[in-house]
Amino acid sequence: MQFLNPLAWFRWMGEFVHSWFLGIPWRDAPKAIPAIILSLVLFTTGFIAFSGGTGWRNRQLERQLKVALDREDFPTAEIVIRRQLEADPSNMQLIHRFALVREAQSFEEEAKVLMRRLLTRRHLPAAKWLLENQIIGKKLTDFEPEELDEIGTVLELITESEDDNLGVKRMYAEYLIYRQRLSSAIPVLIELSEAEPMRGLQAAALARQLNEMDAAERYASTALERVEELHKDDPTNTYYAMSIARNQIFLERHSDAIRTLKRSVDVAKTPDERRVLTQALGDAIIAYITYIEKSPTNTVQERLRVLRMLDAAVKIAPNNPRVVTMVADHVLSNLNESDAQITSVREALISGSPAGIAHFIKGTAALMNEDQPMAELHLEKAAEQMPRSAAILNNLAVALAMKEEPEYDKALQVSNAAIGNVTTPTPHFYETRGQILFRMGRFREAISDLERALPEPTLAAKAHQMLADCYDKVGDEDLAQGHRDAAEKLAKEQASAIEIGGQRSAEEPAEDAEEE
Repeated sequence: MQFLNPLAWFRWMGEFVHSWFLGIPWRDAPKAIPAIILSLVLFTTGFIAFSGGTGWRNRQLERQLKVALDREDFPTAEIVIRRQLEADPSNMQLIHRFALVREAQSFEEEAKVLMRRLLTRRHLPAAKWLLENQIIGKKLTDFEPEELDEIGTVLELITESEDDNLGVKRMYAEYLIYRQRLSSAIPVLIELSEAEPMRGLQAAALARQLNEMDAAERYASTALERVEELHKDDPTNTYYAMSIARNQIFLERHSDAIRTLKRSVDVAKTPDERRVLTQALGDAIIAYITYIEKSPTNTVQERLRVLRMLDAAVKIAPNNPRVVTMVADHVLSNLNESDAQITSVREALISGSPAGIAHFIKGTAALMNEDQPMAELHLEKAAEQMPRSAAILNNLAVALAMKEEPEYDKALQVSNAAIGNVTTPTPHFYETRGQILFRMGRFREAISDLERALPEPTLAAKAHQMLADCYDKVGDEDLAQGHRDAAEKLAKEQASAIEIGGQRSAEEPAEDAEEE
């Protein structure tokens, strides 16, 4: 049974090797040395020849490339890389090197083409190059649709490959939101919220946009908890206080938001911080009023409550443009109110407001009553005291343009200032400037502003009519007729609505009499 014993096998193999080694004719061995050397040379030569550029040859080329790049000898580097590519034309690393060398020789377009080709193969260094050279520093609105698709691929690839690259992740989230891919943007924002808690509120806003109310509340609540934890460690931090208030307003906890901001105002470290917080407090009160007014009820008690809240807002943040606008809107809408309590609060609100707001209210009321001299007087005073209030400037522009002797140049200047003072001007602002330009005979310029006024239903009919006149003046009869037809259609719709309203109001007393 020795053939089953491994030790026996090893012994037999050892005896075989020993016997073979003793059987070699060592005396004649020197005669074989030339053949052995020739075999080694042939083997080495064949290996190098058939290795496809690897091994020794490739190391030589790499050394030449390193020397050329160290000396910034880019033409030589290009020749070396071309030789390497001949052996391995699909090597992504070599193509990337070649693109960088061509860029160094000022062939940027060729480099861009090569990098884009690599991007289709999801090559990360090429994506980073495209990000740095083609995307950073530009706005998404600067790109064509096909370029935007490429940007999405670049940002997605880098985000997936480098999870800790928060800068690119932010850009990717913004890109997805811009392309209205909201459901894809939400997970990216949730990831960002680990380092930036307020990104959770942004995700909540997108979820609400998609009617995912439960998810929206969950994201906002999580963001609120995280910011509250941070605020405990730094209770005087203005940013954390405002972030907490924003989350509370989103969750419709307006009273909590107002209390949060009031506490922060009391402990603010600097006048600038106190100013920012009071502006935010004014915004919070306005948001609460807006929330209250969503209710279908419109009782005297509710209007009194709103006016008192506005009185508090105007005392806290008299320079907040949203507060100014809402105060004016509510006072003007209650000008004809006969209830004694509302009249009392309204007058107290006017008298308790800063002089600029009081002048604005009086001037706007005069403008509505077609009292041009008083409108101009009070609106000019308001503009002097609150020169950056867009609402005041817009109404002043209207007053200047509607005088018996219109001051169109000054009105246009004021209207431009009103539009320039807000991030997103309303259609009313553009309609004002469009009217001024129309009256000045600058019809081509008026067209763009009047077209921006069309989305506002209360301005559409008049804007269509003026656009018809503008296009008549510039010689486009087809467009002029189209706007004229639209104006007539809107006028008919408004007339029929008035008739229906009149019939209903006439029928209602008869119904009441029958019930009695």
